[in-house]
Amino acid sequence: MLTLYRDPDPAADNFAWDVCGAESNVALYCAALRLSSAWVSRLDAGMAGSLVHDAVAAGGVDTSLVELCEDAPTGLMLRDTPERNQRVQYYRRDSAASLMSPETVPIETCLDARAVHLTGITLALSDGCRDLVRALLSEPASALRSFDVNWRPALWPDGPPGELFEEAANLADIVFVGLDEAAAVWGFSEPSQVRSALPRPRIVVVKDGAVGVHTFTPDGEHFEPALRGPIAGPRGAGDAFAAGFLCGYLTHPTDLQRCQRLGHVVAMSAMTSELDVGPLPDASAIDAMLEVDPQEWSELVYPGADRA
Repeated sequence: MLTLYRDPDPAADNFAWDVCGAESNVALYCAALRLSSAWVSRLDAGMAGSLVHDAVAAGGVDTSLVELCEDAPTGLMLRDTPERNQRVQYYRRDSAASLMSPETVPIETCLDARAVHLTGITLALSDGCRDLVRALLSEPASALRSFDVNWRPALWPDGPPGELFEEAANLADIVFVGLDEAAAVWGFSEPSQVRSALPRPRIVVVKDGAVGVHTFTPDGEHFEPALRGPIAGPRGAGDAFAAGFLCGYLTHPTDLQRCQRLGHVVAMSAMTSELDVGPLPDASAIDAMLEVDPQEWSELVYPGADRA
C-alpha cells in the first residue's frame, strides 16, 4: 500500500509518504538480510503504483511478478501520530491487489522458491485472494510455506474469522501469531492453546510482545526473551520478526535460538523506527548480538541501527 503519515513533529501539520504492507515488509527485510526475495502483488498503472513499485524495488526486492492494471487503484493507508491516538484509516476496497486470484498469479512460479510467505491480510481482500492463499498453501511443492495470522479488525467488519485463520494456518509449515491476536481470534490466553489448535505446522511461533516468543516444534516448546530498546512505535514489528525468523531458519535451520533472536533483532529495527521497515545494524553487530550467552542476552539493550 501507499501510506500517508503525519509528521511526528507536533508543531508541524505535514504528511509524508511511505510504503507498507505485511508481505512487502517481509520481503524488504529479507533483502536487507541478504536473502534473495521477491514480492508478488498488483498495483495501479499510475503514480501511486509507481511510487510503491519503485520503493520496493529500490530495497533490493524482485518485483518482476508485480502486475500493473489500469482499472483499479493501489491501496492507501492514512496514519496519524500517537499523540492523536494513532488513528489509521484504510482504503482497500476494490484495490488492484484485491483482484488477485489463482487465475491471475502464476502459482507454479511462486512455489518455485525456497519459501513462500502469506498473511491473513491477503485473505481479507477478496474471494479471489482467499482462493489464492489457499492454493499457495496447499499445492504440492517443495517450498516452505509460512503464514502470519496478521489479524486486522478493520478488515473484518463481521468479526474475527477464527475457522478461516485456523484452516489456513494448518496448511502451512511455519505459523506466526501474536498472543494478543490469538486471544482476539480464538479466545486463547496461553501459547500452548495455540499449538493445540494448530497441530499440523512443523513450527508454530507465538509472539508475546515485550515478554518474548514461544516457538513450538516437534521437540517441544522453546522460549526466547525479547530485546529491550527505545520504542518509537510497534508498527511493522510482527512482519519484521517473521522476516528475521524466516531468514534465520533458511540459513541455520537447526539453530532455533538463532532464528528467534534474529526475529527479535529485526523486530527492534521496526520498533525503533518511525517507519514500518527500519534500518538494520550492520551484519557484524547483528552476529555479535546473536552469539551472546543467555545471561548477556537477557541484559542486552538494542543499540539502534548504524546509520553511518
